[in-house]
Amino acid sequence: MDFPLIPPLDKESIPVITALIGCRYIKKVKITLLPKVGVERWLVLILLITPFITTLNNQETYNFIPGLTLHDTLSAVIGQYLFILPFIIGMQLVKTYEDQLLLFKLLVIAGLIYSVPILFEVRMSPQLHTWIYGFFPHTFAQQIRFGGFRPVVFLGHGLIVAMYVAITLGAATILMKEKIRIRKVSPWLVIGYFFTLLFLSKTVGAFLLGSLLFFANAWLPITIVKRLSLFLIFIVLLYPMLSIVDIFPHQMLVQMANDFDTARGGSLAFRFYHENLLLEHAQQKLFFGWGGWGRNMLEESVTDGYWIILLGQYGLFGFVSLFGLAFLSVLRAIKSSRLLANKNERQLLLGHALIVSVIMADQLPNASMAAWLLLIIGGLLGRANSVIKIKPKGKT
Repeated sequence: MDFPLIPPLDKESIPVITALIGCRYIKKVKITLLPKVGVERWLVLILLITPFITTLNNQETYNFIPGLTLHDTLSAVIGQYLFILPFIIGMQLVKTYEDQLLLFKLLVIAGLIYSVPILFEVRMSPQLHTWIYGFFPHTFAQQIRFGGFRPVVFLGHGLIVAMYVAITLGAATILMKEKIRIRKVSPWLVIGYFFTLLFLSKTVGAFLLGSLLFFANAWLPITIVKRLSLFLIFIVLLYPMLSIVDIFPHQMLVQMANDFDTARGGSLAFRFYHENLLLEHAQQKLFFGWGGWGRNMLEESVTDGYWIILLGQYGLFGFVSLFGLAFLSVLRAIKSSRLLANKNERQLLLGHALIVSVIMADQLPNASMAAWLLLIIGGLLGRANSVIKIKPKGKT
């Protein structure tokens, strides 16, 4: 439903709006529309203000695309707010150890339910979207991998489904460490099931990230988990600058992928090539970006990573405001973990931090960011804030 002056109401925005209504008016949870205090409040405000400046800086016609207008500004601001709203809700819903456990339980239960259509499409090919809606949401050829099919199941692409399974595997591993069972089923059985599902999803990147979540949360000391989370989120936040100054080891990663499989190496090289083209284009309006309507793209380019999409549209200010929220969540979770005497609570908080770091790492090669992921990121910050007990200045 595309009403005038506002972004289209679709499967991304409608659940977010109904979640807010459900929390505030049905369950009577006091959900504020913006974070009350802290760096997170300023980052959200910057995220909402940036489209205004982007519009003022993009009123000229570019590549036959008309300049941006006040209508585009209003639509972009509303769209940005609906996009970040799950983060704001998550901050205010997840405050205690029990809230965190509930979040991960729901993730695992949802993953188990969702696994049924996933297994169906693994066997029958991704057909459900076509059968129900009458069209396929992406290129079918991209879902053919390793002699089989990637499941898509209404999420638009097999890469997104595989990442969903990787995150649920991480959640199941954390519940295993916390000695929590789902319906009295052995946690190891659930983990083995998700590992099988991840393997059948036929996506190398998601399999590596899911395996990292499993092995780190299951076997590594929490001090190593903490350092790993911090390392990943630092790389993610610095990635645009590392790419601009040509320090990031792109060629080494391509060579490693080639050693594993030439097709995967070629795919990665293809992504890096187009990423470089888009980065050169983004640098022409580095601070506030090109805006929407495809102005951030080139005719010969293909956009894959969410980071380059965001950088191209809203520049460094847009990138830092959103990715900075994830960085802040991980940083504050690590800080607050030192204040927890209970090992289980500390373990859960740092496992949550690693999941958020992995979510953001996936935004470099892919564009998998969605409402449920922002809820997880906001939940981490909410729990960390409740431990630290951040309060407005001047109050005790």
